[in-house]
Amino acid sequence: MPGRGLAVGVVSRSGTLTYEIVGGLTRLGIGQSTCVGMGGDPVHGLGFVECLELFEADPRTEAVVLVGEIGGDDEERAAAYAAEHVSKPVVAYLAGFTAPPGKRMGHAGAIVSGAGGTAAAKAEALEAAGIPVARRPDEVPGLVAAVLGR
Repeated sequence: MPGRGLAVGVVSRSGTLTYEIVGGLTRLGIGQSTCVGMGGDPVHGLGFVECLELFEADPRTEAVVLVGEIGGDDEERAAAYAAEHVSKPVVAYLAGFTAPPGKRMGHAGAIVSGAGGTAAAKAEALEAAGIPVARRPDEVPGLVAAVLGR
């Protein structure tokens, strides 16, 4: 919900998880400046890196939430970009910690092949960049409140 004091930018590969996380943020009194649904397919328009760049430049956005999932390397690229170019706090949630390797989960983008694209590999990259990673969607609002000093 925009216009409630603190404003967080949200970019997500999952529409349903966006609703869950935005609802939790709103219950804590943390509004959203913008929510971007980039989708989970391998080919998309805006991605995490482009959204991080836009949120960094947005004076209304005080922190950013990335909602990722297994498959692809968008989250790893976002971690590298954030470490070099983003001064605002970033929090992440990754769906798929229990996903079996090689099995498609939901849509074409959510497939893990080899060691890359796993939730664990993505979490490692994000945490190495100083981005806390929630293990459950209901943990995200508390992490956001903590990085904002609330």
